[in-house]
Amino acid sequence: MQDFTEEKLVVDFIHMKIKNKNISYSFLALSILLFGCNDSQQVTENIPRGLINAYIDLNLASYQHLNNVGTHAYIEGGVKGVLIIHDYDDQWYAFERTCAHNPTKKCSHIWVDSINIQLMCGQFSNSTTFIECCESKYTYSGFPIKGPSQGRLAQYYISKTGNILQVYN
Repeated sequence: MQDFTEEKLVVDFIHMKIKNKNISYSFLALSILLFGCNDSQQVTENIPRGLINAYIDLNLASYQHLNNVGTHAYIEGGVKGVLIIHDYDDQWYAFERTCAHNPTKKCSHIWVDSINIQLMCGQFSNSTTFIECCESKYTYSGFPIKGPSQGRLAQYYISKTGNILQVYN
């Protein structure tokens, strides 16, 4: 009789653990649903990406400046163009030139502000006056630092072999 009682206690204990685990998973799922979505934050749309497979020769006069850190270049490809950055930490980045906030708006272009060392969303009027599109600003590595954008800029792959950069997806 003693064996049956111990066996029943073990079985009851296991069932209790399973039940508590299910309760824990249910609580976790409910917490994610309730606290994971915040209506005060705007959702970043999916940023469109276009096809790109570009090779850039850093020996060419038009791209030789990219050998220096803190420089950038705009190239064709993607949806609204591609921005290549040689950051101050000697890292290379290639971004779609579409803002992460409202990427389908016509004014939603990414430009380099080399004076303030940031990227900004907007367009130039008459080639000299910059007009902001959504007030979003980004670091050179593509992370938002100001404005309504909640997400990072869309990034393409970039690799450097010798003096050749390849930008691709």
